Amino acid sequence: MGKYIKYEIKGSYKVILGILAIVLIASTVIQVNVRTGGFDGSRFPLVAFLFSLTIFGTFLTAFLFIVGSFRKELYEDRGYLTFTLPLTGNQIVGGKLIVAIMWFIVLGFVTLLYNIFLAKILFDIYLPFKEMFDVFNTFSKEAITFIITAFIGGVITLILIYFSMALSRVSIRNKKIGGLWFIIFLILNALVAYFNVKINGLIPYYLNLNTLEITHLKGLEYLPNITMNMNGASITMGTGEGAFIGIAGMIYNLVVGIVAFLGTGYIIENKIDL
Repeated sequence: MGKYIKYEIKGSYKVILGILAIVLIASTVIQVNVRTGGFDGSRFPLVAFLFSLTIFGTFLTAFLFIVGSFRKELYEDRGYLTFTLPLTGNQIVGGKLIVAIMWFIVLGFVTLLYNIFLAKILFDIYLPFKEMFDVFNTFSKEAITFIITAFIGGVITLILIYFSMALSRVSIRNKKIGGLWFIIFLILNALVAYFNVKINGLIPYYLNLNTLEITHLKGLEYLPNITMNMNGASITMGTGEGAFIGIAGMIYNLVVGIVAFLGTGYIIENKIDL
């Protein structure tokens, strides 16, 4: 499997580096423009919008490339070499998933550090390493938990996409209409979200992110200022009394991710007719 991961990295690093180069150039242009034009409060919304658009475009492009790479192996002749390797279906899916996660972490980490140090140079901001790490240490439990659940949700979403592609490849047996996988994914994702809500309603036990205590929240409509954030990992709710995460929903989505992963591996190994 290690050799397969190296093969995946070798086949994708040029595109990822190209995407990274584009986002770093865009970040530089935005920050230099702010520096030369003079930064004031009136320009902040526009700068924030452009920077957010750049980051979003970067990860969307990388995501589409990673998804497209798996699709090509399922629907084009290049997949013959991959699926005839002495690897199990789970190892193939696992290798692709590891490489995809690695590239997303690299893109996020490099982009963040580059912009921090560029801001230090252009705006003469004092950023000692110790204080920078102290900032991360002061993150609230809510923020850390949200980042973790969002990460898990992204991984589960990617697994569901892989599963949808493999399922469509077997069910339709027609390469020309392979785009049907997207419809399958939308249906599966909607079903996962629906049962997530139902399970959290039936088993209303939530982890309080402030106190890390398990709380029973039956009758949620009576809580003040309630908001809900849906993602592939859980339901996170913010109320006037703090933020909560559904325990049953989290477990349910982890099970869905594991089943979809194993299902994708099984289909690749036993059902795809090369």
